[in-house]
Amino acid sequence: MLRINGRTCECGERLELEGRLTKSYVPELERAVVEARLRSPRVALDVSELTFLDSDGASALRELRRQDVAIHGGSAFVAELLGLNPSVERTRGGPCWK
Repeated sequence: MLRINGRTCECGERLELEGRLTKSYVPELERAVVEARLRSPRVALDVSELTFLDSDGASALRELRRQDVAIHGGSAFVAELLGLNPSVERTRGGPCWK
C-alpha cells in the first residue's frame, strides 16, 4: 500500500510518500504529481517513509526527477537506486526541507 500526503509550503508542493511504491501504485503517484503541479510548478517528494521500492517504482521516481521533481529523504539504498547525491538533493527543495 502507498499513502501520499500532500501539503503546500512556501516553496511549493510537498508530497510525502509512505509505504510501498510498486508498479500498481505508479499511476497514483503520477496523478498526485500532476495535481500538485496545478497548484505550483515546484513539486518535491519526501521518500523517507518508503518501506519498499520495486523496479517500476524506482523508474517512476527517476523519471519524475528528470522532470525537475525534487526527491528528498530515504535510505542510502533508495539514494543508490535513484542515483541521488544526498548532499545535493537536500538543497534542491529550499527551506521546506530543513
